[in-house]
Parts: sequence; structure tokens; C-alpha cells
Amino acid sequence: MTAVTLNALMPMGTVILIIAIGIAYVAFSTFAQRKVGNPKKMRELQQRMNALSKELNQLVKSNAPKEEIAKKQSELMPLMSENMKTSIKPMLVILPVFFLLYYLVLPTTFHSITNEYVLFLGSMKLNYLGVFFACVFVLGIATSIIIMIYDRKKMKLERQAIAAAEAAESGTNT
Repeated sequence: MTAVTLNALMPMGTVILIIAIGIAYVAFSTFAQRKVGNPKKMRELQQRMNALSKELNQLVKSNAPKEEIAKKQSELMPLMSENMKTSIKPMLVILPVFFLLYYLVLPTTFHSITNEYVLFLGSMKLNYLGVFFACVFVLGIATSIIIMIYDRKKMKLERQAIAAAEAAESGTNT
């Protein structure tokens, strides 16, 4: 691969178009993750795995028999496998689209500006692929943090609703 000399400033309209493509990709990948990945199932799996892990740790700390520890581990392994499958499924949709954009669509669309750059963080020169990658990286992290906060709040509300339902049920039983 030959080195590319970046010697001209990229037009602002081009930068905005590349950023718009990056925003569209992040929106698509977030949508695909939420639809293909099933966040509610992931939360339930993680709660069950955390509970089993705590039980397993207690067994290890209390020097429980190895058979009992092995039994708990055998309960945990299928959950971990299912969690991994559920986590990887969205990547089967997201990664091909990223590679298609990065290696086919962007180079085909912006082949005439291969030697042009935009200054990033003062002195770093980024070509069109660098701008796209930086945009996707930064927006992807920001979106992930926002979704994580949203999911935690939703999980907390679900727990409160379950606790309230259990409290109401125990109140009607007495």
C-alpha cells in the first residue's frame, strides 16, 4: 500500500456529508442492536448470571464440595453461552454494513478527494475515511453511554414495579 500525501484542505460540505453518513450509520447500528439483540432478554440473562455467580462465589468461599460447585458452574455455562450468542447476533448485521460503507461506498463516492484532509483536534490531519471513522467512534461511544444509562433506569423501574407488585400481593394474602 502506498503512502498518501494529504496536501489540500477538504471542503466543509464534504465533511458535513461524511459526518451525516456517520450519523446515519450509528443510528442504523443502534437500531439493529436494539431490534436484533433484544435488550430485555439481555437484562434478564445478566441478572440470572449475576445471581448464579454470587451463589458460586459463596460456595467457593464456604469450601463447599466440588460436586456442588461443578453443578452450579454447569448451570452458569449455558447462560453465558446464550448471553454471548445474543451479544454477537447484532454484529452479523452491523459489521457487514460498516465494511460496505468503509471499503466500498466511501472510496467510490469520495475517490476524487483522496489527498484532501480536515484538521482534527488542532493538528491531526484526517482524510475522508478518518473523518468517518472518528465520527462513528465518538458517536458510537456517546450513544452507548446514553443507552446504558437509559437501560439502567429502565431496569431500576422494572425492579421497583416487581417489588411493588410483590408487596401488594403479600398485603392481599394476609
